[in-house]
Amino acid sequence: MGLSMERIGNAITKGLEVVIVALISVMSILVIVNVALRFFFSSSIVVSEELSRFLFIYIVFLGAIVALKENGHIYVDFIAKAFPRPIQWILKLVVNCCMLYCCYVLLIGSVELSEYNMVDKSPVAGIPMGYIYFAGAIGAAGMGIVLIIRILQHLKTFGRWHDELPTSGKEA
Repeated sequence: MGLSMERIGNAITKGLEVVIVALISVMSILVIVNVALRFFFSSSIVVSEELSRFLFIYIVFLGAIVALKENGHIYVDFIAKAFPRPIQWILKLVVNCCMLYCCYVLLIGSVELSEYNMVDKSPVAGIPMGYIYFAGAIGAAGMGIVLIIRILQHLKTFGRWHDELPTSGKEA
């Protein structure tokens, strides 16, 4: 079961990476075409700047999910390493639970903000702003799932203080 969960997680991560690359490509094309049009024809695609900004928001939140899954976020662990292994285990559990709670708060806030702003339209493209704010909910839900899996895996290591605790990010 663990192997299949890992395969599913890796497949989802690869899918997110493909979506991120596609969004970056679309955003880059919009910006490059807009710059070229301004330089050569003194005109531009009016919607380009706004769409690029909105795509960037989604890229950031999707990238945060991938970075969390791949332990790519920076963390400082010199204080935790000063404690004995059982305390390190507890601290890691507490930190992951706190991060999960932050994801919960972000998810609830983003959903409420999305619902509230569905009537507001972006100035140029006319896109309901609720769709833009929903990027936070997607990011929070994805990171929350990663954290739940990480917490469950961590709980399985209870009592193995002599084993090396797995790291959860880049050390600073």
